Amino acid sequence: MGAPAPDFFIQDATAGIYVEGSASPKYPHVLGQFVEVEGVTGPGKFAPVIREAELRILGKGKLPEAQLSSFSQLANGQRDSQWARVRGIVRSVTVDRSSWRETTLAIHVASEGGEFNVRVPISHEQDFSSLVDSEVLIEGVCGSLYNADRQLTGILFYVPQLSFIKIEAPAAEVPVSALLRFSPGIGRRHRVKVRGVVTYQQLGNALFLQVEGKGLRVLTQQPTPLAIGDLVDVLGFPAMGESAPILEDAVFHRLGHQNTPDPITLDLDLPWEQFDSAVARTDAKLLSREVRPDGLRLLLQEDNVLFEASLPQGISADGLLSVPLNSQVRVTGICSVRSGGLWRVPQSFRMLLRSPQDVFVLATPSWWNLRHTLWVLAITVGVLLVVMAWVVVLGRRLREQMSVIRQKLKHGAVLEERNRIARELHDTLEQELAGITMQLDLATDCFRHAPSVAQEALEAARNMSRRSMVEARRSVWDLRCQLLENGDLVSAISQIVEPLVSCENAKVDVKIQGVPRRLPGPIEMNLLRIAQEAVANAVKHGQAQTVHIELEYASKFVRLAVVDDGRGFTASHDSPIGHFGLLDMRERAQSMGSQLKLESELGLGTRIMVKVPMERTAADHADLKTNTYSGG
Repeated sequence: MGAPAPDFFIQDATAGIYVEGSASPKYPHVLGQFVEVEGVTGPGKFAPVIREAELRILGKGKLPEAQLSSFSQLANGQRDSQWARVRGIVRSVTVDRSSWRETTLAIHVASEGGEFNVRVPISHEQDFSSLVDSEVLIEGVCGSLYNADRQLTGILFYVPQLSFIKIEAPAAEVPVSALLRFSPGIGRRHRVKVRGVVTYQQLGNALFLQVEGKGLRVLTQQPTPLAIGDLVDVLGFPAMGESAPILEDAVFHRLGHQNTPDPITLDLDLPWEQFDSAVARTDAKLLSREVRPDGLRLLLQEDNVLFEASLPQGISADGLLSVPLNSQVRVTGICSVRSGGLWRVPQSFRMLLRSPQDVFVLATPSWWNLRHTLWVLAITVGVLLVVMAWVVVLGRRLREQMSVIRQKLKHGAVLEERNRIARELHDTLEQELAGITMQLDLATDCFRHAPSVAQEALEAARNMSRRSMVEARRSVWDLRCQLLENGDLVSAISQIVEPLVSCENAKVDVKIQGVPRRLPGPIEMNLLRIAQEAVANAVKHGQAQTVHIELEYASKFVRLAVVDDGRGFTASHDSPIGHFGLLDMRERAQSMGSQLKLESELGLGTRIMVKVPMERTAADHADLKTNTYSGG
């Protein structure tokens, strides 16, 4: 019995079995021979098999009597490799040139309860389309289709010759009205003939028709191209689709061309299944779109119903990609309704677009939507941030410029003060010195003849000299010395106190804590003058032999301390000597936002300390005292 060479089937009085034949040509396998096979049994890929080792032909035999079986009896796998008969209706016929070594006729048959495939070896090719939709009685070997897990997936009948297929009844034509009133019963598996107008074609896959005002989906592999509006006759097998009847394994014939049918208005209040496979039209809002490998998908909303519209791959979608979201559009396409549940209630539908022109824009959304509002808000916030940053930068630059202007004004004020002092020296000090000279000349002239007059002249000269000294000290004491202009505070203190202690044979020690840094000009000037005054008082009035100067630089303050080993005095009763010097140091400390601390005892020396905070602003520094005076 036939099988893909060199394999074959054998059957005795009890059952049949599949034999994996030897590739050697010395064992011919002929239908109907009575043979004896020696070999090894094996599990096979589904049912047990025999691996042929030797074959002996005993004579001519007789094929076993085939039992008529239903599809359900074949589908359980128990009839595998058995000679059997089965009835069915031919659904399709094609020539198979690749499955076996020889050319076969591939037949797809529908039987009560299911469908199966048939393979028949043929010697030459011809038109076998007349077999389609015929009721046939097939006799052959029942084979099994299976997967890698040895599970049954289908039935394949091996028929040795075409003569084992007998046609029992020709195809009957059924009018389209019968299809539209399709219901299970006698004749449901036979082909029907339908005439309709093409509304869309998926070449080699499906055809959509409009028949008597309704849509019909036809599954066909026929590669004949059609145009929308063509009139065709279709022969196909009715079957139940998701929501409405369809035709399967269909063939068609073009009769002519008609006008394109008008779309049906989609009314969601009516049963959706009546729009299945029909050209429908509806107005909806475009919510989103997505480009997928199989084409463009649009998500739309009509009232409270969401549905998809798809444009197949290969059709340019540039026009649809430019449609703004939330636009009101009119969509025309093939409506496909999906049903579910026990009663197959319509649950959703989608529209199959045939071209970009199937979407017509009725109205575009207002520009002021949520997305654009958020964009405008984000841009506004960004601009405000840029403006604020620019204001900060401008403020910083303005402060820098103000600092430069303040420094320039300060230098200008110093120059003006120097000019003023020069004028004052010219107007006052020079006159005082001239008066002193005159008094001294008078004293010289009257020294011998009028001693009392000379004495009065000398006393007047002494008073005038004191006043000139105080006036000069007031005029030049607070001018920024050259030492600070050419160096820092540490070097300036070291240099300015050196002449004070050298003339008295005293020693001075300068100790620095922290990292020295430049301070605002007024602060450096005041600290320098306080150190100068303290050292001068210690050497001149306290007769100190050793003076320690401590200068501490911290992140938040600068501290200056002057400690000597002089005679000291009672701090509660300020010494009359250097009274103006202590007053000047206190005023300078107060101008820097600090207080002058003085510790002294008779015979134990003196300690003067000032601690200047660094949190003050540049504007505060500009107000520091620069016109106080010191007396000695």
